[in-house]
Amino acid sequence: MKTKEFWQRLACPDFLYKRERKVIHATMKSAAALCRHGKTAAFALALAGVGVGVAQAADTVRIGTASTSVVHAPLTMAIVEPTIFGKHNIELEISYLRGNSTNCVTAIISKAVDVCQVGTTTGTNAIAEGAKLKAIAILAGPVNEIVLSAKSVKESGVSPDAPVADRIRAMKGMRITSAVSGSAHHTALIAMLSSVGMKIDDIEYQVLHDVAAMMESIRNGRIDGSLWTVGTLGGVIEDGTGVRWISMARGDVKELSSLPYVTAYARTEWIEANPGLAKRVHDAYADSIAYLKANPEKASKMIKAEFYPDLDQKLWDNGFEEALNAFFDNAMSARGGWQKFLELQAINTGKDYKDATFEAAVMDYARKK
Repeated sequence: MKTKEFWQRLACPDFLYKRERKVIHATMKSAAALCRHGKTAAFALALAGVGVGVAQAADTVRIGTASTSVVHAPLTMAIVEPTIFGKHNIELEISYLRGNSTNCVTAIISKAVDVCQVGTTTGTNAIAEGAKLKAIAILAGPVNEIVLSAKSVKESGVSPDAPVADRIRAMKGMRITSAVSGSAHHTALIAMLSSVGMKIDDIEYQVLHDVAAMMESIRNGRIDGSLWTVGTLGGVIEDGTGVRWISMARGDVKELSSLPYVTAYARTEWIEANPGLAKRVHDAYADSIAYLKANPEKASKMIKAEFYPDLDQKLWDNGFEEALNAFFDNAMSARGGWQKFLELQAINTGKDYKDATFEAAVMDYARKK
C-alpha cells in the first residue's frame, strides 16, 4: 500500500475502511485532523528517504487507544510525526475507541488490534480475569486532576490553595464523576481519598466518560466535579464555572506520583509470534517520549493543531506541560510503582493479581532496573 493511501484510509472519513473486514474507527474530529495530516505524512516520509517500496515492506501494527488526550501524547506524537515509528519500519493503524478503556481491552482480546494503549489498571484487571496480556511499554505516571464547580468550591469554605489534605476532606458528600470501577482514574481516586482516611462511599461517586457531559453537568450543577485527565476539562476553567482543585499531574499527592498510569499491552501470543516487532514497538514509544521531551514547543504545537485546535492556548499549555513531566523515560517503569498499583487494585476489587505482577506481566525491556 502506498504511504499516502495508507494515511488516507487510516484517517479520512471518506476512507474509513475494513482491513480483513475489521473497521478502523476514529472520531470525526480526530479523523479530520489525521486526514489533513495524511498528505504531509507521506511527504515527510518521502523526505526521510522512505520510499514506497520500504513502506510496503514495513510491519503494520494495529494500535487501539481509548483517548487522544494529552496523557496519550506518545501515540498522538507518533501520528503527527510518523517517522518516529517509521524509522523502526512500522506502519500504524489506529482504532480510536471513544474514551472507553474497556473497549480497548475487548479489541485486543478479540484480536481486532495488536496493541492496546490504556490505563494500566484496566489491563491488569483483564489479566486477573484470565486475559493473556503483557506490558510492552509503560508510558506515564498519574496525569489526572479533579475539577470542581466554582459554586461547590465556594460552598465548601476551603480555598483551592489550602493544604491538599484539606481539599480532599472538603470533597466529602460531593457528587464526583470519573471512570468505571477498577480503572486507573477510579483506583487513583480511592488512593487519594484513603490518604486522609476517607473511602469511596464518603462521596457520591458516578461513572461518566463523556467529557462534554462532565463539563455541562458541572456548569448546570448536576454534579460537584469530575476526576479526569489533566487539561480535558479546561472549558469550565476557562469560563469560570470550574476550578482546578487537585492535580496528581503536578504532584499534589506525592506518595502516588510513581504509579504507572498508562501502558501499552499486547497479547502474549502476539508477542511470542513477533518478539522483534514487539520490542521495536517499545523502542518506538521510547523514541516518541524522547521526542516530546526534547522538542516540547514543536511537539505541543503539532499535537494541538491536529487534535485540539479550538482549545484555549493557555489551558492547553498548562495541561501539556504537566503531562510532559509524567512521561516515563525509555517507556519503562520501576517495580515499586507497578506493585503499589496492584496493591491498591486488590483492596478495591478483591481480585487475585498474581498473574499481573511486575515479573509476570511486564516485558524485560519495559522494566526500569
